[in-house]
This record gives sequence, structure tokens and C-alpha cells, in this order.
Amino acid sequence: MTSKYQLRYPAGVVESPVISRTVIETGVMLNILRANVDYGEAMLIVDILGDRKDQKRVVDYLKGEGVEVNKLEKNIRNNPERCVDCGACIALCPTDAISFSDDHSIKLNGDKCIRCGMCVDACPLRAMEIVRV
Repeated sequence: MTSKYQLRYPAGVVESPVISRTVIETGVMLNILRANVDYGEAMLIVDILGDRKDQKRVVDYLKGEGVEVNKLEKNIRNNPERCVDCGACIALCPTDAISFSDDHSIKLNGDKCIRCGMCVDACPLRAMEIVRV
């Protein structure tokens, strides 16, 4: 079982090897799906590989290291009133989180989404959005 989490590192924590220490201390593997690291802050999207107990151990450890942790229940959504099912978002999605359903409407798979925002940028009608945490 895996679940996606958004990690936000404040200034002072960015230069610390938090992910490495977390894996060593908890024995639970993390998969980094996306990372934006800038001077003084960082935002990562990770999959925590393990059951609920493992995930809780990792989350508690990360919070103890000063990292803000948010579980990602929903990643993307589209506004059906704006969406014309053109497929522009599908073409650019690097993880196949967006596809056409049998009736040729846009189908979203939030489990595959890494919150890159490519679909948002590609949508000519601005029907796609990243769900804010």
C-alpha cells in the first residue's frame, strides 16, 4: 500500500538530509515523485511505501524534523462546465493520470498524478486545476 504526501521544508531544514535519515530511522521506503527545491524552501511529493502504521511512523518522524506533511487525497480536478474534452491535457501528462473514458470524456486518475501542473498549463479553457492542500 502506498499513499502520496506533500512535504514542505522551511528554511533551515532544506539543507538537511531529512529523507535519507527518515528512511534509515523508520526502515520505510519513500519514492520522490516530484521535487521543487529553491533557496530557503522545498516542496516534495512522495509516495510512502508501507501500511498505515508505516506511514504514520514516517509522518511523525518528518514532523519531528520540522517538515510540514500533508496527505494528498485528491490531486487534480476538472471543471465539467468548462471542459470540452479536447484532450490537450492528456497529451502532456507524464504519468497517464488523465485519459479518455469510453464515452470520450476526460477521466482523471488521481493516484497516478504527481501534481506537475502540465495539464493546467495545457488546458485552453482553464478547466483543469491542482487541488490545493
